[in-house]
Amino acid sequence: MSPRIPVLFVTWRSPKTHSIIPVGRLIYRDDKLYEFAYINKAQEAVNQGFMPFLDFPYLGQFYLSHQLFPLFANRVLPVNRPEFREYIGALGLSQENADPMHILARTGGRRETDQIEMFPLPSPDPQTGAFITHFLIRGIRYMPQPVVEERIAGLRPQEPLFLLWDAQNQQDPAALAVRTRDFILLGYLPAYLNKEMWELLTSCPQCEVFVERVNPPPAGVHHRLLCRVEGCWPEGYIPFSTVDYQPINGDATDLKQWFNVRVALASENSSMMVSGSVAPSVGN
Repeated sequence: MSPRIPVLFVTWRSPKTHSIIPVGRLIYRDDKLYEFAYINKAQEAVNQGFMPFLDFPYLGQFYLSHQLFPLFANRVLPVNRPEFREYIGALGLSQENADPMHILARTGGRRETDQIEMFPLPSPDPQTGAFITHFLIRGIRYMPQPVVEERIAGLRPQEPLFLLWDAQNQQDPAALAVRTRDFILLGYLPAYLNKEMWELLTSCPQCEVFVERVNPPPAGVHHRLLCRVEGCWPEGYIPFSTVDYQPINGDATDLKQWFNVRVALASENSSMMVSGSVAPSVGN
Protein backbone atom coordinates (compact mmCIF):
# COMPACT_ATOMS: atom_id res chain seq x y z
CA MET A 1 0.00 0.00 0.00
CA SER A 2 1.35 3.39 -0.93
CA PRO A 3 1.91 5.63 2.10
CA ARG A 4 0.00 8.32 0.23
CA ILE A 5 -3.25 6.33 0.16
CA PRO A 6 -5.18 7.01 3.36
CA VAL A 7 -6.78 4.45 5.63
CA LEU A 8 -10.37 5.50 6.30
CA PHE A 9 -12.56 4.78 9.29
CA VAL A 10 -16.32 4.77 8.76
CA THR A 11 -18.60 6.21 11.43
CA TRP A 12 -22.33 6.08 12.10
CA ARG A 13 -24.31 8.78 13.87
CA SER A 14 -26.97 7.51 16.27
CA PRO A 15 -30.33 9.17 15.49
CA LYS A 16 -31.25 8.87 19.18
CA THR A 17 -28.15 10.07 21.02
CA HIS A 18 -26.46 11.90 18.09
CA SER A 19 -23.19 10.28 19.15
CA ILE A 20 -20.78 9.43 16.32
CA ILE A 21 -19.50 5.85 16.58
CA PRO A 22 -16.74 4.33 14.41
CA VAL A 23 -18.06 1.08 12.94
CA GLY A 24 -15.74 0.07 10.09
CA ARG A 25 -12.46 0.50 8.27
CA LEU A 26 -11.77 0.91 4.55
CA ILE A 27 -8.29 0.40 3.07
CA TYR A 28 -6.68 0.05 -0.34
CA ARG A 29 -4.25 -2.82 -0.06
CA ASP A 30 -0.86 -3.49 -1.64
CA ASP A 31 -2.50 -6.06 -3.93
CA LYS A 32 -4.77 -3.30 -5.33
CA LEU A 33 -7.88 -4.59 -3.59
CA TYR A 34 -10.24 -2.51 -1.51
CA GLU A 35 -10.95 -4.06 1.88
CA PHE A 36 -13.78 -3.19 4.24
CA ALA A 37 -14.03 -4.69 7.73
CA TYR A 38 -16.21 -3.91 10.73
CA ILE A 39 -14.29 -2.94 13.86
CA ASN A 40 -15.02 -3.86 17.48
CA LYS A 41 -16.61 -0.49 18.20
CA ALA A 42 -19.47 -1.51 15.88
CA GLN A 43 -20.83 -3.72 18.67
CA GLU A 44 -21.53 -0.58 20.70
CA ALA A 45 -23.32 0.96 17.71
CA VAL A 46 -25.51 -2.14 17.37
CA ASN A 47 -26.71 -1.56 20.93
CA GLN A 48 -27.85 1.89 19.81
CA GLY A 49 -29.74 0.64 16.76
CA PHE A 50 -27.03 0.33 14.10
CA MET A 51 -27.79 -2.16 11.33
CA PRO A 52 -25.00 -3.51 9.09
CA PHE A 53 -24.70 -1.75 5.74
CA LEU A 54 -26.47 -3.50 2.86
CA ASP A 55 -23.16 -3.82 0.99
CA PHE A 56 -21.63 -5.56 4.04
CA PRO A 57 -24.38 -7.57 5.76
CA TYR A 58 -22.28 -9.54 8.30
CA LEU A 59 -20.31 -7.93 11.12
CA GLY A 60 -17.95 -10.87 11.43
CA GLN A 61 -16.78 -10.90 7.82
CA PHE A 62 -14.47 -8.67 5.82
CA TYR A 63 -15.05 -7.78 2.18
CA LEU A 64 -12.75 -7.39 -0.84
CA SER A 65 -13.30 -5.73 -4.22
CA HIS A 66 -11.25 -4.62 -7.23
CA GLN A 67 -13.50 -1.55 -7.44
CA LEU A 68 -14.40 0.92 -4.71
CA PHE A 69 -17.54 -0.37 -3.02
CA PRO A 70 -20.73 1.42 -4.21
CA LEU A 71 -21.51 2.66 -0.67
CA PHE A 72 -18.38 4.83 -0.88
CA ALA A 73 -18.06 5.40 -4.64
CA ASN A 74 -21.44 7.14 -4.61
CA ARG A 75 -19.98 9.75 -2.23
CA VAL A 76 -17.33 10.93 -4.69
CA LEU A 77 -18.08 13.40 -7.49
CA PRO A 78 -17.44 11.70 -10.86
CA VAL A 79 -14.34 12.85 -12.72
CA ASN A 80 -16.38 13.67 -15.83
CA ARG A 81 -18.50 16.26 -14.05
CA PRO A 82 -17.66 19.81 -15.26
CA GLU A 83 -17.23 21.06 -11.69
CA PHE A 84 -14.77 18.30 -10.70
CA ARG A 85 -11.65 20.48 -10.94
CA GLU A 86 -13.23 23.18 -8.76
CA TYR A 87 -14.50 20.51 -6.37
CA ILE A 88 -11.07 18.98 -5.72
CA GLY A 89 -9.50 22.43 -5.56
CA ALA A 90 -11.82 23.31 -2.67
CA LEU A 91 -10.45 20.24 -0.88
CA GLY A 92 -6.83 21.28 -1.39
CA LEU A 93 -6.22 18.42 -3.84
CA SER A 94 -4.81 18.32 -7.36
CA GLN A 95 -5.38 16.09 -10.37
CA GLU A 96 -2.34 14.04 -9.28
CA ASN A 97 -3.66 13.07 -5.84
CA ALA A 98 -7.44 13.39 -6.25
CA ASP A 99 -8.14 9.65 -6.11
CA PRO A 100 -11.40 8.55 -4.41
CA MET A 101 -9.69 7.65 -1.12
CA HIS A 102 -8.08 11.08 -0.80
CA ILE A 103 -11.35 12.79 -1.70
CA LEU A 104 -13.24 10.79 0.93
CA ALA A 105 -10.52 11.60 3.47
CA ARG A 106 -11.07 15.34 2.94
CA THR A 107 -14.89 15.42 2.56
CA GLY A 108 -15.74 12.69 5.04
CA GLY A 109 -18.13 11.30 2.42
CA ARG A 110 -20.99 13.10 4.12
CA ARG A 111 -24.48 13.11 2.61
CA GLU A 112 -27.70 14.58 3.92
CA THR A 113 -29.56 11.32 3.31
CA ASP A 114 -27.81 9.08 5.86
CA GLN A 115 -25.78 8.98 9.07
CA ILE A 116 -22.44 7.89 7.60
CA GLU A 117 -19.18 9.82 7.74
CA MET A 118 -15.52 8.90 7.22
CA PHE A 119 -12.20 10.11 8.57
CA PRO A 120 -8.57 9.26 7.73
CA LEU A 121 -6.01 7.54 9.90
CA PRO A 122 -3.18 10.09 10.34
CA SER A 123 0.20 8.90 9.14
CA PRO A 124 3.70 10.37 9.46
CA ASP A 125 4.84 12.72 6.74
CA PRO A 126 7.06 10.58 4.45
CA GLN A 127 9.74 13.29 4.30
CA THR A 128 9.87 14.74 7.82
CA GLY A 129 8.24 12.06 9.99
CA ALA A 130 5.92 14.73 11.46
CA PHE A 131 2.24 14.35 12.29
CA ILE A 132 0.22 16.06 9.56
CA THR A 133 -3.50 15.75 8.93
CA HIS A 134 -6.17 17.90 7.32
CA PHE A 135 -9.70 18.57 8.52
CA LEU A 136 -12.71 20.72 7.76
CA ILE A 137 -13.88 22.97 10.59
CA ARG A 138 -17.17 21.80 12.14
CA GLY A 139 -20.04 23.81 13.56
CA ILE A 140 -19.49 27.04 11.60
CA ARG A 141 -23.22 27.41 11.06
CA TYR A 142 -23.76 27.55 14.83
CA MET A 143 -21.28 30.37 15.38
CA PRO A 144 -22.43 34.04 15.59
CA GLN A 145 -23.19 35.33 12.09
CA PRO A 146 -22.27 37.26 10.00
CA VAL A 147 -19.16 37.89 12.13
CA VAL A 148 -17.68 34.41 11.69
CA GLU A 149 -18.32 34.17 7.95
CA GLU A 150 -16.74 37.59 7.47
CA ARG A 151 -13.71 36.61 9.55
CA ILE A 152 -13.27 33.34 7.65
CA ALA A 153 -13.40 35.25 4.35
CA GLY A 154 -10.43 37.29 5.56
CA LEU A 155 -8.25 34.30 6.48
CA ARG A 156 -5.19 33.53 4.39
CA PRO A 157 -3.38 30.22 3.69
CA GLN A 158 -0.75 29.37 6.34
CA GLU A 159 -2.37 31.73 8.86
CA PRO A 160 -2.05 30.18 12.34
CA LEU A 161 -5.16 29.21 14.29
CA PHE A 162 -5.44 28.23 17.94
CA LEU A 163 -7.17 25.48 19.91
CA LEU A 164 -9.39 26.18 22.90
CA TRP A 165 -10.69 23.53 25.30
CA ASP A 166 -14.49 23.72 25.58
CA ALA A 167 -14.51 22.21 29.08
CA GLN A 168 -18.26 22.67 29.66
CA ASN A 169 -19.35 21.05 26.41
CA GLN A 170 -22.02 18.57 27.50
CA GLN A 171 -21.89 16.62 24.24
CA ASP A 172 -18.13 16.09 24.38
CA PRO A 173 -16.06 17.16 27.42
CA ALA A 174 -12.90 16.77 25.30
CA ALA A 175 -14.16 19.16 22.60
CA LEU A 176 -11.58 21.54 21.13
CA ALA A 177 -12.77 24.80 19.58
CA VAL A 178 -10.75 26.66 16.95
CA ARG A 179 -10.17 30.42 17.18
CA THR A 180 -8.24 33.11 15.36
CA ARG A 181 -5.40 35.18 16.80
CA ASP A 182 -7.91 37.95 17.49
CA PHE A 183 -10.11 35.55 19.51
CA ILE A 184 -12.90 34.96 16.97
CA LEU A 185 -14.35 31.49 17.56
CA LEU A 186 -14.69 29.78 14.17
CA GLY A 187 -15.99 26.32 15.04
CA TYR A 188 -14.67 22.99 16.27
CA LEU A 189 -12.14 20.32 15.58
CA PRO A 190 -13.92 17.16 14.30
CA ALA A 191 -14.79 14.98 17.30
CA TYR A 192 -12.78 12.04 15.96
CA LEU A 193 -9.56 14.06 16.31
CA ASN A 194 -10.06 15.17 19.92
CA LYS A 195 -8.38 12.23 21.65
CA GLU A 196 -5.43 12.21 19.25
CA MET A 197 -4.97 15.98 19.59
CA TRP A 198 -4.95 15.79 23.38
CA GLU A 199 -2.21 13.17 23.15
CA LEU A 200 -0.17 15.31 20.78
CA LEU A 201 -0.66 18.46 22.86
CA THR A 202 0.74 16.68 25.91
CA SER A 203 3.58 14.94 24.04
CA CYS A 204 4.84 17.51 21.54
CA PRO A 205 6.74 20.70 22.31
CA GLN A 206 4.86 22.25 19.41
CA CYS A 207 1.54 21.29 17.84
CA GLU A 208 0.03 23.83 15.49
CA VAL A 209 -3.07 24.45 13.37
CA PHE A 210 -2.93 26.41 10.12
CA VAL A 211 -5.38 27.61 7.50
CA GLU A 212 -4.99 25.44 4.41
CA ARG A 213 -7.75 26.86 2.22
CA VAL A 214 -10.85 29.08 2.46
CA ASN A 215 -13.77 28.16 0.20
CA PRO A 216 -16.24 31.06 -0.11
CA PRO A 217 -19.88 30.58 -1.18
CA PRO A 218 -21.30 28.90 -3.17
CA ALA A 219 -19.21 26.18 -1.48
CA GLY A 220 -21.26 24.63 1.31
CA VAL A 221 -20.61 25.75 4.87
CA HIS A 222 -19.22 22.30 5.71
CA HIS A 223 -16.45 22.91 3.13
CA ARG A 224 -15.86 26.53 4.11
CA LEU A 225 -12.57 26.18 5.97
CA LEU A 226 -9.92 23.49 5.40
CA CYS A 227 -7.22 23.38 8.07
CA ARG A 228 -3.99 21.50 8.68
CA VAL A 229 -2.55 20.15 11.93
CA GLU A 230 1.22 19.77 12.30
CA GLY A 231 3.03 18.27 15.27
CA CYS A 232 5.66 15.79 16.31
CA TRP A 233 5.24 12.04 15.97
CA PRO A 234 5.74 10.66 19.52
CA GLU A 235 7.87 7.54 19.79
CA GLY A 236 5.75 4.41 19.61
CA TYR A 237 2.63 6.40 18.73
CA ILE A 238 0.01 4.65 16.59
CA PRO A 239 -3.25 6.63 16.29
CA PHE A 240 -6.59 4.86 16.58
CA SER A 241 -4.89 1.61 17.57
CA THR A 242 -6.94 0.65 20.65
CA VAL A 243 -9.02 -2.53 20.75
CA ASP A 244 -12.11 -0.58 19.66
CA TYR A 245 -10.51 0.11 16.27
CA GLN A 246 -9.36 -3.46 15.56
CA PRO A 247 -11.34 -5.49 12.98
CA ILE A 248 -13.83 -8.00 14.35
CA ASN A 249 -12.55 -10.57 11.85
CA GLY A 250 -9.02 -11.53 12.85
CA ASP A 251 -8.08 -12.36 9.25
CA ALA A 252 -8.54 -8.78 8.05
CA THR A 253 -5.39 -6.74 7.38
CA ASP A 254 -3.29 -6.03 10.47
CA LEU A 255 -2.66 -2.28 10.30
CA LYS A 256 -0.13 -2.27 13.14
CA GLN A 257 2.42 -4.13 11.04
CA TRP A 258 1.70 -1.90 8.03
CA PHE A 259 1.92 1.20 10.18
CA ASN A 260 5.23 0.31 11.80
CA VAL A 261 6.80 0.03 8.34
CA ARG A 262 5.50 3.51 7.41
CA VAL A 263 6.76 5.06 10.64
CA ALA A 264 10.18 3.45 10.18
CA LEU A 265 10.46 4.72 6.60
CA ALA A 266 9.42 8.24 7.59
CA SER A 267 11.90 8.23 10.47
CA GLU A 268 14.69 7.05 8.16
CA ASN A 269 13.89 9.74 5.58
CA SER A 270 13.78 12.40 8.28
CA SER A 271 17.18 11.31 9.65
CA MET A 272 18.69 11.41 6.18
CA MET A 273 17.44 14.96 5.63
CA VAL A 274 18.79 16.13 8.99
CA SER A 275 22.19 14.49 8.49
CA GLY A 276 22.49 15.97 5.01
CA SER A 277 22.92 12.59 3.37
CA VAL A 278 20.23 13.36 0.81
CA ALA A 279 21.84 14.43 -2.46
CA PRO A 280 21.53 18.22 -2.90
CA SER A 281 19.83 19.69 -5.95
CA VAL A 282 22.05 21.31 -8.53
CA GLY A 283 21.41 24.94 -9.37
CA ASN A 284 22.72 27.26 -12.06
